[in-house]
Amino acid sequence: MPELTHCPYCQGDFLIKEVECQSCHTQIKGSFKANRFHLFDAEDLFFIEMFLKNEGNIKLMERDLSVSYPTVKGRLKSIIKTLGYDAEDHPATARLKILNDLAEGKIEVKEAMKLLRDLT
Repeated sequence: MPELTHCPYCQGDFLIKEVECQSCHTQIKGSFKANRFHLFDAEDLFFIEMFLKNEGNIKLMERDLSVSYPTVKGRLKSIIKTLGYDAEDHPATARLKILNDLAEGKIEVKEAMKLLRDLT
């Protein structure tokens, strides 16, 4: 059975009117919203599933999906944004950016230390 995450015609959100248990066939009628994962298409859901399977290990994600590190990071940022979080505002993201800038020679050690102290 194919997964429907959005209206195939207009890409709008679904309003669920009836659900039925596959085991005992109990039916519930009303108006229900889907959980937040209905926001994702099948490709994103597969990516999330693989991320969980690999316990968040980006190296394993690269291997399993045959994609580069920047591709994995980009997909993660997109998924995080879809869930309503701003990945760029996360303190760990800011620390990583400072450390990357230091490693690439964009900033000096003293400046990196000051920036890292200012984050806390």
